[in-house]
Amino acid sequence: MNKSVAVIGGGISGITSALELANSGFRVYLIEREAAIGGQAASFCCKATEICTKCSVCLIPQKLNKVAVHSKISILTDSTVAGLSGKAGYFEVEVLRKPQYIAPERCVACGICARVCPTEPKAIRSPSPDAIPYCYVIDESRCLRLRGEKCNLCRGTCPTNGIDFDREPERKELSVSAIIVATGFEVFNAREMGSLGYSRYPNVLTGLDLERMFNRWGFLRLPSNGKEPRKVAFIQCVGSRDETRGYCSQVCCKYAMRFARLIKYQNPNTEVTIFYIDLQTAGKGFAEFYEECRGNIQFIRGVPVEILETSGELEVRFENILEGKVERETFDLVTLSVGITPRKDSWNLARVLGINLGDHGFFDTKEPFNSIETNVEGIFLAGTCQGPKDIPDSIAHGVAAAEGAMGVLEKCK
Repeated sequence: MNKSVAVIGGGISGITSALELANSGFRVYLIEREAAIGGQAASFCCKATEICTKCSVCLIPQKLNKVAVHSKISILTDSTVAGLSGKAGYFEVEVLRKPQYIAPERCVACGICARVCPTEPKAIRSPSPDAIPYCYVIDESRCLRLRGEKCNLCRGTCPTNGIDFDREPERKELSVSAIIVATGFEVFNAREMGSLGYSRYPNVLTGLDLERMFNRWGFLRLPSNGKEPRKVAFIQCVGSRDETRGYCSQVCCKYAMRFARLIKYQNPNTEVTIFYIDLQTAGKGFAEFYEECRGNIQFIRGVPVEILETSGELEVRFENILEGKVERETFDLVTLSVGITPRKDSWNLARVLGINLGDHGFFDTKEPFNSIETNVEGIFLAGTCQGPKDIPDSIAHGVAAAEGAMGVLEKCK
């Protein structure tokens, strides 16, 4: 009997599950649909000021590096699960792997291929600093050669002969005893809230944009002119708790307050305001953290309904719930705290695996108070694919899912 596990999804929950299993001596196949593992959290930044704010972002590179070198973990990037047969202890997983036109084992990330690429935007993109595998990637939708035109510039200049346009998709059959689904989440598309100006006004960002800005530069600047903002606003519950998404994303209040504190730490003269419906301050020590933030951060219980750009400033029109009236205030920069949503491909994976989806589109569990077991024996859930979670909770959930899988593996003796 095969004592191995397939972990579907290479984000923080998936790599946590993989490490727990591999460190216990089990073979793990880590299946990731993107070109690199790490998931959304790999682009997040540390939000420490003079003290650690316990965002746990620092744990992600450590775990990624351990996964990359672990002898018991096989990483399958650009891969999706196309079929499943068998039962707990005897699963056969069919994996479809897209062509990797740039071979990870040959790529030395020199960047020559990207420099000679004639398309704009470039059809070849560089890896993120912490990407595993660290390899350049070709965007099939932009590549002239893959769209049927004559172009061979990148392959002709690659010093390691690592580019091959003749590669075909691969199918693999994996025999495993248990499966962990850790496919993560998507962020709400802020463009759907047209009245808030995202994509129309350069100084209206999302929380994910802010993460990437700090991760890359380490400080906040206005995208429009590179200057330091004097007044910053955070708008909570964008894409959460409305008519179609009646659930709370849980993490938005925490990351907005952590960012607000970081901005005030870097420049105490910057005015920071957080607009909210109500604050989710659950979790160890977070109520105290909120009280500390109230000392120099303005909290307004109100729902912004419109943002307009006037004379280079952003005018936020909002309903002040406590005052019972509509007010206006101007800011240099506004961050939309976009909610966590289920992945659009969750339905297809649920169909392939035979597992259920809940009311909001996240994967469902067998029992209301059991957060890891699905309706199919031997298939477990980890992380935000089961519902909104922050990084510490996602790590804990990944550990729990690994323990559930180990229970199946122990029966395979």
